[in-house]
Amino acid sequence: MRPNARWTWLLAPAILAALIALNPLDRPTYLMGDFRAFYCAGSVIAQNANPYLEEPLRGCEREAGPPAEPAFLKPVALPAPLPPYALLLFVPFALLPFPVAAALYGALLIAAMVAATALFARVTGASSVLLNVVFAAITATVTYYVGQPVPLVLLAIAAAALFARNACWSAAGACAVAASIEPHVALPAIVAMLVALPRTRVPIVIGGVVLGLAGVLAVGLPASIAYVRDVVPAHALANAYEWQFSLTSVLTSLGVAAPLAIRCGELMFAAMIALGVVVARRLRAMTGDAAVLVIVPPAFAVFGGVHVHFQQLAVAFPAIVFVLVRYPRVRTLAAGGLAFAMIPWNVMGSTVLAGLTPLLVGTFGALTIGRRAGLVFAVTAACIGFSLLALALIGLGPAHVEFVAKSYPPDSLAELSWGDFSRAALMRPSLMMHWLRLPTLAGLACGLLAIVRVAYGERSAASTSVTTIATGAANASRPARRAAAVLAASE
Repeated sequence: MRPNARWTWLLAPAILAALIALNPLDRPTYLMGDFRAFYCAGSVIAQNANPYLEEPLRGCEREAGPPAEPAFLKPVALPAPLPPYALLLFVPFALLPFPVAAALYGALLIAAMVAATALFARVTGASSVLLNVVFAAITATVTYYVGQPVPLVLLAIAAAALFARNACWSAAGACAVAASIEPHVALPAIVAMLVALPRTRVPIVIGGVVLGLAGVLAVGLPASIAYVRDVVPAHALANAYEWQFSLTSVLTSLGVAAPLAIRCGELMFAAMIALGVVVARRLRAMTGDAAVLVIVPPAFAVFGGVHVHFQQLAVAFPAIVFVLVRYPRVRTLAAGGLAFAMIPWNVMGSTVLAGLTPLLVGTFGALTIGRRAGLVFAVTAACIGFSLLALALIGLGPAHVEFVAKSYPPDSLAELSWGDFSRAALMRPSLMMHWLRLPTLAGLACGLLAIVRVAYGERSAASTSVTTIATGAANASRPARRAAAVLAASE
């Protein structure tokens, strides 16, 4: 490993440490807030109870600390909407005191993300420096801090891509199935592999059966059936009003009825999976690299859909980096899009992120295009940050809402109380919150457009290798040569 690359591995953990330092643990905090729900679901499974019901899930979440959860969450149950087999992962953690379990789980997430980044460096041909900068903001704030299992999903996808490249079909299929901890993130890759890589079909089917049986053993057949029949639709409805990046959320915040918004999101999700598979097959035919069948379809599927949080958008970044590194003619489009898609603008209330965003975006621009582009990117990011402050000061931010909880039956789905809270407090329709989506969605759209342009705009069937990029830059300006060298760097 090159010495000057080592510091980038500490970017996300350092941001996380700063966030924790600014939010002391002796008061209510949302640190590991999502993990609290998963931890309690594991505890409920250990008690041979149903982890999808209001009780005992809510009671466990209320008493699991320290740190204590925010007071406004105490009247409701934060759902754990992962499939039964995925919740099994949290049973061992639930046997430990919550602070110990949270610390160990946080260490697991960091280790998984480090491994995923190293594997994606091999998959994309980019340096770990570049990938660490790309992933830093998203992993620290909306993955590590709240305890989302996305790093585990990214690690499984990265491994599946490498195994597919090396024609290890059984291992590729098994890793793709393992990524279904978050089913809607892994599904596009699984569909593409089933369609275009016939030798992965049996491993995928066997893996799916094994996980299904594990889920039934964990929660029982009735609860497993109810998960598909009741929990998934209820969760889609409960989160239809939550501020996020799905088409469903955009439509409901504009006044569209939730059932119609959900149907529109479902149609878009299906259409984007189909588009992603078509584009991936075209890229595979051009490059001969089966890895694109694993990383490209998920990138398209997280654009729109029904339920897309910011941390899940990270699954799109490796595919964009893949074309950024290999195809100079789309480098500006891909880099510009990725620079603004990789920042969680919706958590800019954190002074840490507000200060670091121009630095991260500027560094990324300098690494990929050159110092001048880095300066432009940094200034643009700073302007976006100031625009949020201006909108808040003139009263165009979200209004404060006092949530008044009802009385919820213990045997009702957790989504009942969570849905009431989501509609009342998380929808946040305002000009500022609408504006916050635009840099992310526009950036992601530019990245996907770059992938499409590569797939359907190249006259040659052979891709431009990373070595050729670096060599071809020899006669370019000094910043361009430096950017090409960083892009081409290997561990």
